[in-house]
Amino acid sequence: MQNINPSQNITRRGRYYLFLGGLAFFSGAIAITLGVLFIFFPLWDSFIFDLFQIVLIVVGIVALVAGLGLVYRALTLQKDNPLAYAVGEGLSQSLDERFTYLRNVSKRRVGYIDAVLVGPPGALVFRIVDYAGAWINERAEWINQTRDGKLRPAKTNPTREVVRDVVALRKFLARHGLENVPVYAIVVFTSPNVRLSADGPVVPICEIPTLHQIIRRDYLTDDRITPQMAQQAVSAIVDG
Repeated sequence: MQNINPSQNITRRGRYYLFLGGLAFFSGAIAITLGVLFIFFPLWDSFIFDLFQIVLIVVGIVALVAGLGLVYRALTLQKDNPLAYAVGEGLSQSLDERFTYLRNVSKRRVGYIDAVLVGPPGALVFRIVDYAGAWINERAEWINQTRDGKLRPAKTNPTREVVRDVVALRKFLARHGLENVPVYAIVVFTSPNVRLSADGPVVPICEIPTLHQIIRRDYLTDDRITPQMAQQAVSAIVDG
C-alpha cells in the first residue's frame, strides 16, 4: 500500500487563495482610495454621491479584510496530517499494493479530508481525531464526559463531518465520470487515552488497534471496482 501526501493539491489551493486574496486586497485598497479622494474632490454635490462615497469606503474595508484573510489562509494551509500519516503506516502493514492511501487531501471542490483509502473495494473516507476521554456514539450523535463526570452533547461531531466529506467526494468523483466508485466512511480515534462506546453507529468507529478488524468487517468484504477504476479514482483525487 502506498501512503501518499498529494502536496500539489495544497500548493494549487494555496495559489488559488493567494490570487483571490490579492485581488480582494487591491480591489479594496482602490475602493478606499477612491472613496477618500471623492470626499476631498467630489465630482458633484449631492446626497446620492455622498452615500456612494461611504458605500465605496465600507465595501473597500470589507474587501481589504477579506483579502488579508484569504492570504492568511493560503499561508497557513496544513502541509501534512501527522495523525493521518500514522494511521496510513499502520494500514500499510496489512494492505497490499492494490491499495492507495491519500492523506491530507485538500481540493477546492471537495474541501479538506483527513485521508482516503482507494482500492478494489472502493473509496474509504477517514475522519481522524485525537480526542481523549469518554466518547459515546449514539447513531449519528456524540456525547462526551466532562471533567466532573457529567455527560453532555459533544461540541464536535466526527460522524457528521465524515458524512459531509463522503457526499463531497461522491460528487467530485461523479464529475470525473467515476460515479460507480462506492464511497464509505470511518471515524478513527488515535489517542491512547480515549474510551469509546457505541449504540448503533451510522458510521463505523474505531481506535488504531482495532482499525483493520473494523475495515475487514465492513469495507474489505468485497472487490467492487476494477483495479483500473481504482487507479482512475486515485488520479482524479491527486490531479483532478
